[in-house]
Amino acid sequence: MEPLQVQQRIEETCVQDIRSKLFAEMDHKYLSAIIAQPTPERLQLALSEAICEAAGLDGKETETIVSTLLLIYHGLALHEEIETLARHEDERFRQLGVLGGAYYSSKYYRLMAESGQIKLLGQFARAIQSINEMKAELVRVPGDFTLSVERYLHLQETIHGALLRTLCDALLPQDSRWEQLVTHLVRASVLKAELDNMSGHTWVRGAANLSLWQKANSEEKKWLKAMKASDGPDKRLMSLYVKYGTSTYLFSLLEEAASLAEPAMMMMQGLRDELRALPGQLMAPGAYSRRVCEEG
Repeated sequence: MEPLQVQQRIEETCVQDIRSKLFAEMDHKYLSAIIAQPTPERLQLALSEAICEAAGLDGKETETIVSTLLLIYHGLALHEEIETLARHEDERFRQLGVLGGAYYSSKYYRLMAESGQIKLLGQFARAIQSINEMKAELVRVPGDFTLSVERYLHLQETIHGALLRTLCDALLPQDSRWEQLVTHLVRASVLKAELDNMSGHTWVRGAANLSLWQKANSEEKKWLKAMKASDGPDKRLMSLYVKYGTSTYLFSLLEEAASLAEPAMMMMQGLRDELRALPGQLMAPGAYSRRVCEEG
C-alpha cells in the first residue's frame, strides 16, 4: 500500500472512532426510543478534528475533545427543537427534548475531567454562556424585524462558531490562520442554511426576511404582517424575494465568505481533502441557486 493510502486509511479510522464514540455517548435506551440521535454536524466535526491534529494532539485526546465539542453542540441544538417537539400529541416528546439536550451537553463535564482538560472545560463553559446569550437575544422579541441582517448573522455565527473559536484559542493561540478559517467557514455555513430556509415560504425572522423587511414599502409590510399573523407558508413571498434580489444578496455574502476561507487553507499543510472541499460544497447548487438565476 502506498504511503498516501496508508495515511488516508489512518485518517478514515480516526474519524470513524470519533463518530463511534459520539454515538455511544449519545445513546440512551429510553431517550433514543423517543428522540432520534442527531447526525454529527459535518463542519463542527471536520474543523474540530483538524484543529486538534494541527495542535499535535494524539488520537485519544482528539477523540475526547472532538466528541465533547459535538456533544455540547448537539445538546444545545436539541433545545432549539422544543417548540416542534411540544406540538407532538405525546407530551413526553417535549419533556425528553429538554432532558435530552441537558443529557448530551452535560456529559462534557465528565469527558473533560476524565481527560484532565480542566482548563478547556472552563473555556467551553464560557463559550456556552456566549451561545445562550446570543440565543436569548434572538428569541426575546421574535416578532421584531428591525434587527439588522449583520447583527442577526453575528448572533448565528456566535451560536455555531463559539465552540470552534474557543478550541482555536485554547490549542492554537498564536495561529491566526485557523481563527480566520473557522470564522469564514462558519459564516458560509450559516448563510447556506439561511438560503436553504427560503424555500419554506414562511415569514419567520431570518436573514432573508430581515433583508426584505428593510427594503419593502408600506403596503408590502402590511401584507407581510398579515402573512405573519396567518402563521403559514405563502408562495407569493417569492415574488418579493425576486423583486428585491434577496437570494442574490445573501448568495454574494456566502460567496465572499467561502472565497475568504480558501487563502487560509492554501497556507496550511496536511489539511484533509474533506476539509479543503467544504467551501465548494457550501457553494454547491441547491434550491437557492435557482432563485439566484431567476433574480439575475
